[in-house]
Amino acid sequence: MTAFQHVVVGLDMHQPTADAVLARARELADPDSIEAVHAYNRLRHEHHDYPEGNFDSSEALDEAIRRQADRYLHQVGGKRGVTRVRVLDGSAADALHNYARESSDLVVVGSHGHHGARALFGSTSNAMIHGTPCDVLAVHIDEKHNGELPAYEKILAAVDLGDESFQVMEDANRVALHCAAELAVCNVTHAPHDAVIEEAAERLGHLADSYGIEDENVFEVAGNVAHRIHNLASKIGADLIVVGTHGKQGLQLLTGSTANAVLHGARCDVLAVRVR
Repeated sequence: MTAFQHVVVGLDMHQPTADAVLARARELADPDSIEAVHAYNRLRHEHHDYPEGNFDSSEALDEAIRRQADRYLHQVGGKRGVTRVRVLDGSAADALHNYARESSDLVVVGSHGHHGARALFGSTSNAMIHGTPCDVLAVHIDEKHNGELPAYEKILAAVDLGDESFQVMEDANRVALHCAAELAVCNVTHAPHDAVIEEAAERLGHLADSYGIEDENVFEVAGNVAHRIHNLASKIGADLIVVGTHGKQGLQLLTGSTANAVLHGARCDVLAVRVR
């Protein structure tokens, strides 16, 4: 059993980056469960070898670009055993939202760290995640990846200890089991009062016990949510942070902050779980 059953991967036209994002998707799902896509109406602005004067109409130009995008997706996908590809019509975020709504349980896009998560075919993390009907994985890309990323070894789930925490933990645990990765869990409180922290720590401990998480991987901390999660992820060597999203309100940490703050500056992948 794979971690996800139908994965849509949004790709740009930069092959090393696309290779890295596809490799991450392959870590979580079988190749026949993955579909590589690119948003169509962005392509004309990315390609300069199609001057309009060489075509009878803008429609002919669009069709030529569509064919090139299709060939490109087959090329990069084939290296990872991914044969299902599609060139989508419309703006990147809208096209992906509409397509993912049909049957996907995960959308994978690229993230450029301190600039925030950016879909690799031109959109921003906000646009990608607002309204996305399923989980979203933002794959952290830096200059050193060379088309390859290390496998997940340590996963940090950030929860608020409410009922929705179980949905976040279920996805985090499923990915950890599939990847044979170590799972850690944290809660960040805003009020640095001993009584509040002690109560939260006790509740967090009960949640961790239900997933077999050892005490050394349970963290109750106080302060700014995003900063504390970033620092903790770096300290324990997490290569994936798992948080919750409420869809229409955009990516939102279950502790009450926004996960955009986690995405901005995250030095590892971030999985946004669509809670219901």
